[in-house]
Order: sequence, then C-alpha cells, then structure tokens
Amino acid sequence: MKKPLTIKQELVYGFICKYIEQNKKSPTREEIQIFLGVKSINSISQYLEALEKGGYLSRRRHDKRNIDLVEVKNNDSKENKFIQIPVVASVGCDNLSTFAEENADEFLQVESSLVKKSKMVAVRAVGNSMNDAGIENGDYVLIDQNAEIQNGDKVVAIVGGMATLKRFEKKESLAVLWPESKDKQYKPIIINQDFKLAGKVISVIPRQFYDDVQIIPN
Repeated sequence: MKKPLTIKQELVYGFICKYIEQNKKSPTREEIQIFLGVKSINSISQYLEALEKGGYLSRRRHDKRNIDLVEVKNNDSKENKFIQIPVVASVGCDNLSTFAEENADEFLQVESSLVKKSKMVAVRAVGNSMNDAGIENGDYVLIDQNAEIQNGDKVVAIVGGMATLKRFEKKESLAVLWPESKDKQYKPIIINQDFKLAGKVISVIPRQFYDDVQIIPN
C-alpha cells in the first residue's frame, strides 16, 4: 500500500500525471516549479523524493525528463482516500470588500487523512495582497475551523460581516491583519472592534490545478 500524500504532494503528483498524459513525456523540475509558483527548486526535489519513496513514481538518473509513474494497484485506489470539502465563500485578500457568504455551491475532494480530526472548509481567494505567501487571486484555500490560532498564522477573519484573508497578530487590545505582498498599496488592517477568526489556513490549491482537482457542483 502506498504512503498517503500531503495536499501539496497531491498537487505535484496530479500535475505530473496530467502533464505526462497530455505531452507523452514527464515534466522537468523547472516546469513543476513554475506550476507550483515556488521560489526554491530544492523544494521540488523534496516533493519528488517523497513521491518516489511513497511508491508513486520512479526516476531515471542523468535525464532531465526522468519521471516514470508507478502503476496503481486496485487496493491502492484513491477512491477511498478522499472526502468532499465544501467551498463556502469567496474571501477578499485585498481588503474587506468581499462579503462572507457561506453557500457551499461546490466541493473539493481532498485526502481524508488530512481532515479526520478537523472541521475543514475551502474558500476562494480574491485579490493579490497575499501573493508573497503563495496565495494568488483565484486560488482555493483550505481552512481549519478548529485549529488553535497563534500570532503569525494566516487566517480568515470576519469583521462586520466582511471576510478577509491575512496574517494575524494580536497586540494587547488590538488585532492587526497583515498583508504579505511587495505591492505598497496593500496596508495592514487594524481592528479594535469585535471580530471573528473563521479559521486557520492549512494549505493552498493553486488555480492552475483546477483541472486536476475534482470540483463537484452542488
């Protein structure tokens, strides 16, 4: 039996599978890096190493396109490893302009081992103020509603019925919601009124991966 994958490993594996299906050859590390939008090529090597150790692929040495998929046996089928996560809202990454509407009109399928002990939902990111944190406009973001939130965590916060996704910091009687972008137009949001932390960001599914993630309309 293959070792269960993390969400990011699933993203890499799904991209590789689709790339090989469409191009009849494997992607390079650089192409996987562009897909994920990460800065370090070493992180791609780590994902590939984990997939190889987990029995999902093999690699030929001294070849730039060196990835071969390992055939999935019946008892390794993914069908029993995934559950549906509701996509409950579009959440503003720019400011508080996106209303926090909970209407699960679609679902994502993610690995069940990641959500066994959590109340997890997905939201759609709107805006670019968190792009330095790897959250781009249109990405799906997985939120754990039961997670304990610490200073520095990325969160979904609801203020006056409006939702935003930012890095959280508590300062005495104030809370600060920090953007993570080099764009100077994005400013921290200082809150001195009642607000709700709807959940902690657990993982991000890039918008480029939509064709590979099963999205089920309600």
